[in-house]
Parts: sequence; structure tokens; C-alpha cells
Amino acid sequence: MVWIYGRLKKLVTLGSVLVALTSATMMSSCDIANQPSRIVAPLPPQGLYEECPPADGARCLARLTQMASAGFELVLNYNLLDGPADKVVAYAQQAHTLGMKVIWPMNNPVFWNGTDVRRYFSDLARTCACSDNDGFIQYLVNLVKNLPGTWGYYVGDEVPSAYRRQVEALADLIGRLDPSHGRLYVAGADSISLGAPLAPFADTADVLGADYYPIGTTQSIEATAEIATSVQAIASRHNKQSMMVLQAFSWAQYPHEESRCSPFPDCASFPTKNDMQQMRDLVLRYSHPQLILWYSYYDIFRSDNPIAHWTDLVAAADPQRTTVSSA
Repeated sequence: MVWIYGRLKKLVTLGSVLVALTSATMMSSCDIANQPSRIVAPLPPQGLYEECPPADGARCLARLTQMASAGFELVLNYNLLDGPADKVVAYAQQAHTLGMKVIWPMNNPVFWNGTDVRRYFSDLARTCACSDNDGFIQYLVNLVKNLPGTWGYYVGDEVPSAYRRQVEALADLIGRLDPSHGRLYVAGADSISLGAPLAPFADTADVLGADYYPIGTTQSIEATAEIATSVQAIASRHNKQSMMVLQAFSWAQYPHEESRCSPFPDCASFPTKNDMQQMRDLVLRYSHPQLILWYSYYDIFRSDNPIAHWTDLVAAADPQRTTVSSA
């Protein structure tokens, strides 16, 4: 498949060093402690969530340059469809020039909840000679599928299982229009087992993942191992690839989520470099991720100390390396 990065072909044989995963067994804290003391794992492509409408032009392209210069290879820009076609394409072309690829944000429920997407994305729809939502989706996929900067499509994000059929219909349509690029679905990981939020959507995507954001809550960093194990088990059971979304923001930036910790916002600290590196290493140790995404670039640059938090993320992700050793 085109969407599987060629750089993965460079991986050396890891032999028996990798920890075998089972689809039925969840890792406890004792299990984690008893694993081999050192592994060498490949670093998959890593990327960032972003919010920058392409109509902003130079500002968004400068942000892409900063991501690429730090070694990040993927960008998932929630606002990428909020602009005219020429600006949208120019953003993807610049990503390609910088050595990055774009994951197209088609996770918005407006694509399947009955909203007229031609009005919702009115700037983009100006050059779409379409009469309904399916026509707009066909227009959009045809616009981007041959761009060298296209990784694939984000088809769902933490969708309630009641809407599985709607997401599946969207994903199937995208797959028929562009069978050469991957589709990504991400579930929320408040439940360690992930059976309820992720498994029902296994047929909607080629890459299945979960987001896990424990810093500033009662959840633990160590549970990242259990989440990664569960994601890998579900993906393997359905012959899919796995991935993870890791935390690079503070819950204090989301006042409507104050129930996650108390007293708010003092309890919600920003992840440290060591926090983020530990999460990354646990994902690599307990799964075989196709990619890792960090949420989020835009939260870092609206924080109280963007330079320090960006420096910490770049050091923790270490995206310019090809392998990582972890204790």
C-alpha cells in the first residue's frame, strides 16, 4: 500500500528482542516490571495535531516548517478544509516539499450526521460542481488523492458506537474513491480494555488507534503499556495496523474537562519531557505502531510557555532518530 512508509523497509531484524503480544492478556504493573530490562525498537513516523486554516497562508506554512525541521513527518490539521481549494492543495504541496505527509481531517461528524457539508465547507465547495454530500466527498477525495503529500484520511475520532454504521459508510465511500491510501480511526482510551470504544470500528479503517492522556488526571503513565497492548491486540485480530496518540498538552487548557482533576486548574500540569518519553517508549515496547501522533502542536503554542513545551516534546519524541533504546 502507498500509505505504508517506505522507511519501514529499512528496519533490521529484531529477533527475539521484541516482547510478544497476546490478544487476550492485559498487562498489569507487575507484568510490566517483569519484562526484559532493555529493548531496541524502531521509531515509526511521528506527527502532530494542528489547527491552522490554509487561508492564513504564510503563518500555516511557517508552522509546517517548524514541525518538519524538528523531524516530524505527519500533520493532521483539523482546519485544513476551511479554505478554498488552491490554498488547501498548496498546504499539502508544501508539506510534501518539507518531507511531510498530510492526514486529511474527514473525522468531523458533519460528514455523516446530515449536515450539508457544501455549506459547512463553503470556501472549498465553491469549486465543487456537486449537488449533495456524497458528491462533495468525491470532489474532495479526487482533489487530494494524487497529491504526493497525502498520507490518507482521518475517518473517525472517539465516535460513540451508536454511530458506527454512519462512520463505516463514510469510510467505505472514501476507500472506494481512493483504495491507495490509508484510513485512520482513533478511539478514546478511558477504558483500558478498549473493547467498547475501538473494536466496533475495526472495519472502518486500515490503521486503528487510541488516544491516552493521563498527565493531570488520576490515570497513570504506566497504563500506557496496557492501552498499547489492547490496541495492538484489536488491530492484529482484524488484520489492521496500530497507532497511538500521546499527550502533549495540559488539561488546564480545557476548562470544560475540569472533572478530570481537582482542584482545577492547578492539578493539570503540562507533561514533562520524561513523561512524554516514557509514554512513547511504552508504546514502542508493547505494540508495533504504524505511526505515533502527538496532541497537540496548537495546544503547545497557545500555552503559557510554548518554547519550553515545544523543546520538551521534540526531545521526548526524538523524531529524527530511527531507533530507540528503552529500559
